[in-house]
Amino acid sequence: MPGGRTIQMGKPQSGLNRTSEFSLSIPAKEIMSLDTIAGKTSPKQPVVTSQEVVRKLRFDYTYASREATDRMLDSLTELIEHFKAPRVNITAFLQDAANLIHKQLRIKEVSIGVRSPVDGLYRYHVMSGMREFVWSEHKSISYTKEDFGDFTKWGGFTISEYTRLFLFEEKPYLESEKGTFDAQMGQRMRRKTPDAYVEGDYLDVYIQGRNREVVGWIETGGTWDGKLPDAQGIKWMEFVGSVLAIALMDWDGK
Repeated sequence: MPGGRTIQMGKPQSGLNRTSEFSLSIPAKEIMSLDTIAGKTSPKQPVVTSQEVVRKLRFDYTYASREATDRMLDSLTELIEHFKAPRVNITAFLQDAANLIHKQLRIKEVSIGVRSPVDGLYRYHVMSGMREFVWSEHKSISYTKEDFGDFTKWGGFTISEYTRLFLFEEKPYLESEKGTFDAQMGQRMRRKTPDAYVEGDYLDVYIQGRNREVVGWIETGGTWDGKLPDAQGIKWMEFVGSVLAIALMDWDGK
């Protein structure tokens, strides 16, 4: 071989120590068995803390890339077409918005809730990607105006003026909300990276009207590939929320 050396094979040197002799005498099957045992006893990866998750998402939010702009423009143009109608059909408008987030941002489950002009309570109104029995649990829940100003019940972490992140390990659920996710699955899952999604995590993007009054909210779980929504996706959802606010501010419930 070019540039190589000629290696002469001879008798084993008598200087081999007892450890080397013992190693050479172990059958191949036993060596594989020892390797397997060593693999099983390797230290577990440390679990990522809530603070690490929030730190990464806040950083990404601040420095989010603009490269994904083009893929959203066509869908947003179609969504804005609703305003050309003499009267905006709110349910159809919200459903198209939920579908847009589900498909374009690859969010596995999306729901949008609104404030009722009739009784002032906040309820889930449309969803995309959610299983029917889970959706029925969501539809039975209502919130008050005060709930959106008091986060002591749920905890969570502020990502921006419009967005709050809730992580499963922080137990961000009331007793009435426990049917909206699989708690046992959440307990079995381990967060190994800061962007990993665990069953029970969710993001709320608040839809603000005049004087920053909450008129609705967009709620999402993880992405199709098992991650939390990234900063670019959050900014797009905040933009969609601003578009929805235009119609919801003066909605009469019809």
